Amino acid sequence: MLARTRRGPILAAATALGLTAAAGAAGATGAAAATAPAASTTARTATPVSATPLSPNRAPAAAAAQTSTLPNGDRVTVTGTGPAASVTVTAPNGKSVPFTRYAPDAHHTYIIPASAAADPANLVPAQYLVPALSTPAAPAATPFYPMVILQINALGLDGKAADAVTYLQNTDDGSKWNAPIPVVNGIARVAVPAGHYSATTGFTTNDPTGFSATQRLVTQLDFTVTAGGVTTLTADERTAASQIAPATPKPSVGGLQYLIYGRTDSKGVTGNLVVENLGSTYVAPTATAQIGTFSYQLAAWIGTNPAGSSDLYTYALGFPAADHIDADQNYPVDTSTLTTTHNTIDTDAGDPVREGEYMIGPYSPEYGGLADTQVFPIPAHLTSYVSAPVGDISWTQQVMDALPSPNSGSPSALLFGKLGGVYQGPGKEVWRTWGHGPITPQVGKFKDTAGPFSGPIQCNSCADGGTVDLGLVPIQDSNPDSYAQLLGWATAHLTVYRDGTQVFSQDNASGTELTNQAQQPGTYRLVYDQDLSQFPITQSTSTHTDITVPYTPASDPASTLPSGYVCAAQGTGTTPCSILPVLDLNYQLATDDTNTSHGPVTALDLTVGHESYGSAGSQAAATGATVSVSFDKGATWTAASVVPAGQNHFVALWKNGAAKGATPWLKVTATDALGGSISQTVDNAYTIG
Repeated sequence: MLARTRRGPILAAATALGLTAAAGAAGATGAAAATAPAASTTARTATPVSATPLSPNRAPAAAAAQTSTLPNGDRVTVTGTGPAASVTVTAPNGKSVPFTRYAPDAHHTYIIPASAAADPANLVPAQYLVPALSTPAAPAATPFYPMVILQINALGLDGKAADAVTYLQNTDDGSKWNAPIPVVNGIARVAVPAGHYSATTGFTTNDPTGFSATQRLVTQLDFTVTAGGVTTLTADERTAASQIAPATPKPSVGGLQYLIYGRTDSKGVTGNLVVENLGSTYVAPTATAQIGTFSYQLAAWIGTNPAGSSDLYTYALGFPAADHIDADQNYPVDTSTLTTTHNTIDTDAGDPVREGEYMIGPYSPEYGGLADTQVFPIPAHLTSYVSAPVGDISWTQQVMDALPSPNSGSPSALLFGKLGGVYQGPGKEVWRTWGHGPITPQVGKFKDTAGPFSGPIQCNSCADGGTVDLGLVPIQDSNPDSYAQLLGWATAHLTVYRDGTQVFSQDNASGTELTNQAQQPGTYRLVYDQDLSQFPITQSTSTHTDITVPYTPASDPASTLPSGYVCAAQGTGTTPCSILPVLDLNYQLATDDTNTSHGPVTALDLTVGHESYGSAGSQAAATGATVSVSFDKGATWTAASVVPAGQNHFVALWKNGAAKGATPWLKVTATDALGGSISQTVDNAYTIG
């Protein structure tokens, strides 16, 4: 669970906590940060990506996750069921490992880790068939075909017999053959139905650590197994001489590769071979298929700056599918089509490790996904260059702004994410600061409609008739479209009142859905307490949030939830939901990249707004705001000087009345023209330097 090692299924682990949340897009830039120290090393790891988006305003429903141990000791975790379920594969020590996912039809899916593929003598394919990824075949008479012998000869880079695994598919009817074939000491003999076939043979050299692999893939699209005698297929590793390496403008070290092979038989049924590798991958060129169709796609390739570089950057590139494999695998990169994001990664002043992670990778609702991970000293600046997603692939990105200390006991940490698309358009340049505090619960302001795993973003607080959803994103940084996964123990309590009467109270909930609500004007009140003090952090350790929300059943066109977003309150109804006028505070605290204030005075740029989706949401004006600071843990409070700075905008100034190293508390209140109000207290909001 430490830097420079694989963390295990980070996102899947986070879903076990009831305080995680999700919701929206393009965010405000955090406060200016100081120059980060030069990165002396860049570590590379890979992170499994959960397929289940987290509910924004209530504890997430338990995903259908099943974990099984493969014969080689690796563990397969399947989230969901059927061919579209997400998969993560981890070694016993928690590191993710490269693997191949072979689904020749809807009823058979094999998961073969690189370590097993590199040792075909001990590979029994049936033991790597994962039932949770397959759909049961309809009861039917079992067909019997005349069988003939196919001999597969595998030659290595030295021209001698080599070990390999062949993924064989009958192209007349894919259901006639649906199993991988281990090739041991250069030869395999199997009985198969006569007919036309396609084969991809993988030669795998597994890294001793099990973390990465070199894979050479030889694809032969059309060959015939004839009746009578023995048909021989020779797979020569030397033909896989084309290394996958996009021509990035800056020098880059290739990391994660995500290849999708699709072979469609003459009946129109497609089998898929998905190769997820962190290492080097070489392929052999092909022509187009003569029977059925073939597709080959470098769906994602992640490259980073060379080790030792002080210029931290990442390329996340995807390319369209082709009906053949080119000999030239140096894919051109058109910089004018990329979104460039300038990431500033802040951290906690009390962080003893001063290492962080940036994670980006592909996610497919059909095949799952992985994220390539860089580990580097923080605070830091990292630039990401991202191409447009292709097909059903989307990009996910997350940041851990403080790795846990080896001596911190439970390895608690916050994993920040952006709710909305990573790709913002061709030539778009974006600036984003991660982890700039104070870290607080908010209702949020969102621009994009798609969430981090391609699912639509759900309204936190919306109403439809007598059904009312009320909830918060438990953790946001200075971006109004952010969220954070809680990797560790946290506690919280939410209480909701209607016209002064308690209607909901529950531990570890950040939202609720109320039904059969009176259809007359009234007032809701949310009181939310959150405690992160068990995390190894020194800032924003606890918050107390008290929000009053005026409610009217009358429809406000300006607050109608736009199409593309999801309203849980709507259920099966068809009328548009109304966004409730819940107040939102956006903090831009004038602290450095360790959330530390230097000098005698601290300034806060405060925006008082309302929950919004796209351009929809309450436009009611803020009528006032106050800011107070406490240097004695809330025993006494000193009012800051607050001046209006434009509509819904305020600037607060106060003296740092404590010694260096102190962590003052903040209390902010605001009101709006509708009669709504918010009061929020943040313990240890920043550090005095």
